[in-house]
Amino acid sequence: MVNLAAAAQTPDWASRLMRLLPGEFQDAFVQSPNVFMLFMAMGLAAVIISVFWMLSGMGAASAAARMALRAQALKRGKDHRALVLIGEIAGAGGLLRQEMKEAIEDNFGLFSFEQNVQVDLFPLRLKTLPSTAHPEPRRRLAVEAAAALERSAADVIVWGKRSWSGRLDLRILTLPSYGRTHEVQEIELAWKTGRPDELVQRALAFALARKARPVLHRPQDYKPERLHPIVEALDQMVEARGSELSEGLQLEILSDFASGALSLGERGGHVKWLQKSLDARQYYLDKVDRTTDPGAWGAAQQEIGRALTALGEREGARDKLEEGAARLKLAMDALRSTDSLQQAEVALRALQRAEQTLQQRRRVGLRWPG
Repeated sequence: MVNLAAAAQTPDWASRLMRLLPGEFQDAFVQSPNVFMLFMAMGLAAVIISVFWMLSGMGAASAAARMALRAQALKRGKDHRALVLIGEIAGAGGLLRQEMKEAIEDNFGLFSFEQNVQVDLFPLRLKTLPSTAHPEPRRRLAVEAAAALERSAADVIVWGKRSWSGRLDLRILTLPSYGRTHEVQEIELAWKTGRPDELVQRALAFALARKARPVLHRPQDYKPERLHPIVEALDQMVEARGSELSEGLQLEILSDFASGALSLGERGGHVKWLQKSLDARQYYLDKVDRTTDPGAWGAAQQEIGRALTALGEREGARDKLEEGAARLKLAMDALRSTDSLQQAEVALRALQRAEQTLQQRRRVGLRWPG
């Protein structure tokens, strides 16, 4: 009985609805009901799609406004501290981003002279494109990230995605210097949400500090006592290296450690730093191809030559002085074909010093030990 009553009421509601339509629509329904219903369905679908895009546009506009307000607030409150932006991490929740923030705050000072750093969970979602992607989308993505840095007066931004295995695929960008293009750095970390390893936390802070506050690019500009804590921290990371870090990030850690240790050893530090620098650069050199990256290869040879020269002077070892001079000549040949003029000048001065030491030994007739 209930079903029959409901069925009886349905045509009544339909007839009432039809009476609300204009007469032309009623005539069209009577003449061709199937065609009429088809066009009605198409019109309803168009209305639903329009509403969807309108709501999406409103959502995008709201997100853009929220991001603009956050950027303005950060810019107004900017001080001497480095400002790091953490964008959205696809496939991860708020806990992971908060852990990243705490890791940066706790470890940033280990790799810079600033103990305090400002870290903001910035509401920006960017794609994580692979290095094999087309250059134009990658360029547009870098420009968008750089625009966020400019609006907020930040120093560096990091974003990325989390894979199903828990590995973080991150992208890091700083504003390029004048005349240079945007360069997005790619790193990978095995981040265990809830209990991230200390090595991984320090590696993330190192990668961001290296971009925001580069120290070991020119270690000779800083006093040894200021460099020593940074080199010690990098030494611990070099000793503990494992599969948690991508190879590119490990090589950056190794390279900065080698440069810092060499600077300490050359300026009167313990001879162990010279030996550690030499070992690190030898390992680094095995991973670098001269044909694909002559600048990195030449810089590594230059530091190996300097380490051998310093060891030769300390130990009175003629073979190390001669090998150091040979390495420095190789470095100069490689660096002359690149834009690393400063590195070539350093290699030239080190070569002149090594040759001068050898000549003095020969002139005074000193006998070499052993």
